[in-house]
Amino acid sequence: MITSTSVRRLRWTLAAAPLAAGLALATPALAQQTTPQPEQRVHANWTLANRYSNTALRNVVLGTAVQPRWIGKTDSMFYNWKSKSGSQFTLVVPMTTTKRPLFDHEKLAVALTMTTRKPIEATNLPFTTINFTKDHKAIRFAVDSTRYEWILASETLKSLGKVLRDSVPQDEEREVSGGGGGGGGGGGGFGGQNDDFRNWSPDSTAFVFARNHNLYIVENVKPNSALKGDTTQISTDGVKDYTFGFRDTAQVQLDEQQQQEQQQIDGGQGGGAQRRSRDPRVRPQAVWSPDSKAFAISRNDARKVKELYLVSSLAEPRPTLMSYRYAMPGEENVPQQELWAFKRGTPRVTQVNTKRWKDQRLMNIHFNVGSDKVRMVRRDRLQRNLDLIEVDVATGATKTLLTESLENAALEPQNVRYTKTGGDILWWSERSGWGQYYLYGNDGTYKRPLTQGSWHAENISAIDSVKGVIWLTGEGREEGENPYLRHLYRVNADGTGFTLVDPGNFNHNTVVTPTKRYIVDSYSRVDYPTKNVVRDASGKVVMNLEEADVSRLKEMGWRAPEPFIVKAADGVTDIYGNMWKPFDFDSTRKYPIIANVYPGPQTESVNTTFIPGGVPQQLAQLGFIVIQIGNRGGSPLRSLAYHRYGYYNLRDYALADKKSGIEQLAARHNFIDIDKVGIYGHSGGGFLTGAALMLPPYNDFFKVGVSSSGNHDNNIYNANWSENNHGLKLVPAKKDTTRNRGVRGIANTNAGAPSNGSVAQQGSAAGAAPDTLLATADSTFQIHVPTNIDLAPNLKGRLLLTTGDMDNNVHPGNTVRLVNALIKANKRFDYMVLPGKPHGYGDMQPYFTRLLMEYFAENLIGDNYRVDANIR
Repeated sequence: MITSTSVRRLRWTLAAAPLAAGLALATPALAQQTTPQPEQRVHANWTLANRYSNTALRNVVLGTAVQPRWIGKTDSMFYNWKSKSGSQFTLVVPMTTTKRPLFDHEKLAVALTMTTRKPIEATNLPFTTINFTKDHKAIRFAVDSTRYEWILASETLKSLGKVLRDSVPQDEEREVSGGGGGGGGGGGGFGGQNDDFRNWSPDSTAFVFARNHNLYIVENVKPNSALKGDTTQISTDGVKDYTFGFRDTAQVQLDEQQQQEQQQIDGGQGGGAQRRSRDPRVRPQAVWSPDSKAFAISRNDARKVKELYLVSSLAEPRPTLMSYRYAMPGEENVPQQELWAFKRGTPRVTQVNTKRWKDQRLMNIHFNVGSDKVRMVRRDRLQRNLDLIEVDVATGATKTLLTESLENAALEPQNVRYTKTGGDILWWSERSGWGQYYLYGNDGTYKRPLTQGSWHAENISAIDSVKGVIWLTGEGREEGENPYLRHLYRVNADGTGFTLVDPGNFNHNTVVTPTKRYIVDSYSRVDYPTKNVVRDASGKVVMNLEEADVSRLKEMGWRAPEPFIVKAADGVTDIYGNMWKPFDFDSTRKYPIIANVYPGPQTESVNTTFIPGGVPQQLAQLGFIVIQIGNRGGSPLRSLAYHRYGYYNLRDYALADKKSGIEQLAARHNFIDIDKVGIYGHSGGGFLTGAALMLPPYNDFFKVGVSSSGNHDNNIYNANWSENNHGLKLVPAKKDTTRNRGVRGIANTNAGAPSNGSVAQQGSAAGAAPDTLLATADSTFQIHVPTNIDLAPNLKGRLLLTTGDMDNNVHPGNTVRLVNALIKANKRFDYMVLPGKPHGYGDMQPYFTRLLMEYFAENLIGDNYRVDANIR
C-alpha cells in the first residue's frame, strides 16, 4: 500500500546561479572564454548531526538534578547519582553537613555477585531505586525478578524472593521521589511508585480496593497478619463504564509495552523492571477522612458516551479492533461524575447528591475535619464557573463556601490547602489577572490576599502548620529575569514576611525537607548546567551536593543554546525563545531557520532548564538555525490575558507571533535566511505546523513543515481539552441546532439556578448568551473549532504528515481527515503512518527523527542524499 501521496523531487542548489543567468546574455566572444562550471550540491552535515544524537549523548552527561528521598520524617536524605566515576547512593545529613556513601558499595557488589552468580561492579550496581525499612535498619531493592534486603549494621544480604509489584510490605517506606529530574538514570524494578491495590485508612486498620468494577473494604487488619482481615463487598452495581475500578489486563500489557519502549528511547536502565501481576484488584481513588471513619470517592458514568475505535493491524494472527469511550466537544453524552461515600459500620457505599450544573465535574474531594462533612470543588461544563462546597455525608445538605467565575477564559482551579487542620483556606485565583493566593476563614469568609502583584504564584510546596509558614513557588516576580524561571518563596500565614528563598537568575526546582528547616535546590538554565545545593530556611547555601559534568560535551565542541527576546505581533508583549546554531557555525553564511513549536495553551515549547541534547540541537547541526519561540495564548505561567489570548480561536492565534518573532531575528542576524523558514511540532505543535503552511499569509512565509500526530480537527479531540481551551458557548436553543454547519449543540435540560446570583456573563465576538442561561431548560451548549481541514485548498510549500495508527489520545482520524482534504484539493504532500504506535512513537522515535531531519535537509538545503533504501 502506498503511504505517501507525493512524488519527491530532487532539489539542487546552483552555487553560481546568478553568474549563469548573466552568461545567457553575454557576447559570443565572452562566452567562448568562459568554461561552464559543474552543478554543486550543498550538503547537510550528517556527520556532525549524528555526533549529537540522543543515543550518542546518552553516556556523555550522566547526572543532572538530585532526586532526594527522605529517611522517615527527618531532614536526612539519600539519592542516587551517576557520574563518569560510576553510580553511587549518597547519604546527606544537612544538620551536620554530612555527605557520604549510604553503604559500602563494594561489599554489596561482592555479596550480589556471590548470590546471583553474575559479575557485578560496585560502580554500576544493577538498580537505581531503593526503599528503607521503616526501622531504617535495612534497605530493599530488586535485581531482575528478585527482591533483596541489605542489612546496614551487619552488611549482609538476604533474598526476599520474587518481586510482587502489587503488594507493599507494611514495614517498608515507599516515599515518592522528592522532585527533580534526570538524577542518576532509570529506576529499578521495585520502589518509587506505589502499585499496591490497597487504599489504606490513616490509622492502618482498614483498606479499600476495587475488583470487577465494585468496591470492597477489609477491616480489623492486624500487624503481621499477612494483611488479612474481614472483607466486605460494599457495592454491587458496578459494570463496565460505570465502575469503581477494573483491571483491563490487555490495556496493562499495552501500557507496559509503550513504557518499556519509551524507556529505551530515553536511555533508562531496565534495572530489573518486571511485568505487573495480573491481580484483578486495583487501587480505587478513595479519599479517607482524617479519623479513618469514612471515605469519599468519585465515580464516572460513561455508559452513554459514544465509542471510538482503533484497528491494531499488527495483532497476531488477525488484526483486532480496540474500542473505548471517548467524548468529543459539544456532544450531548459526556461522562457524568458522581460522589459516593462510605461510613464504617454501614453495609454499603451510598451516593451523595452534589448536583448544580449539567455535566459538572468534581475535583479536589477532601475531608476538612472529622468524617461527617466532605469538601470539593464543583465546576460547570463551561469551565468558567466553579464553587467550593461542603456536603453533609448523612443528609446530602450542601453549603457553598466560595465561588469563582470568569468571562472569555476558562478557570484553572488548584487543590484547596489549609494553614492547618480546620484552619484558614488557601485559595488560588486569577481574579486579578494573575494567579495569586488568597486567605479565607474555614467557613469561607474572605480575609486578605496571601500573595499579590503582577507575577504568577504557581503551587504551594509545603506548609508549617506550627509556625504558620507557607512555602510556594512562582514565576515572573524577579526583575530582569525570564518570567518562566521558577523560584521558591516563604510567607507567613497572615501574608507578612514574604521572602525569596532561592535567589539567582536560574530555574529553581526546590524541595522542602519534612521538618521545613532546609530545602534542596536544583537550579539551572537552558544555557547553564544544573547545580544542586542544600539551603537553610533563610535561603543560605549550607551544602553543595552535585553538579552536571559537561566537560566531555565541551570537548566535543558543544555550545549551549542562546536565549532571546522578541516582541509579539502587537509590538508590546515580550516573547521568549531559544536558538541553536550549528557547532561549526560560520557567521558569513546564510542558514535556513526552523521553528520547533507547541502553541499551548497549557505550555509552551521553550526550555528553561538545562538539557544537553534533543532534536532541536541535533537538527541544527545539519546546517540550520533552530529556534523554540513562545506566543500569546501559550504558557499559563504568565498573566491570564496572555494565557487565554487564543480563547474562541484555537487555530490561528499563535502564528502571528511566530512569524513576527522570526522576522525580528532575521533583522538582527544576517546569517538567517528569511526566505527559507521551516516549522515542526508534535500534537498541538503538529496542528500549528499544518496551519502554518495552509493559512494565509503564513503559508507564504513558512516553506517546509513536519507535522506529527497533530489534532488537525479539534472537533474530534477530547471534549474537556477543546471546550476548556477554545471555549464552549451557551446559547438559546434553536431547532436543528445540531445540524447547523457542523456546530455541535446540546440541550441543557437539567441545570440548576446559581444560588447566589453571582455568576458572570459570557461574552464573545459571536454574541453568546450569558452563562445565567444555565438556569433555564431552553438553552444549548455549542462549539465549533476551526480546523486545518478547512484550509487544505491553501496548502503551499512542502508538508510531511505522520501519525501512529494506535493513537488513543489524538485519534489518527485527525490526520486522515486532513489527508483526505488535501487529496481532494489536488495538493502534493507527504504522509507516513507509524504502525502500532500511540501518541508517542516509542521505539520508532529515532526513525521518525531521521525522517524529519531528512525532510528539512532535502527541502530547505537541497541535499537529497538518499540514493537507496538504506539509512546511513
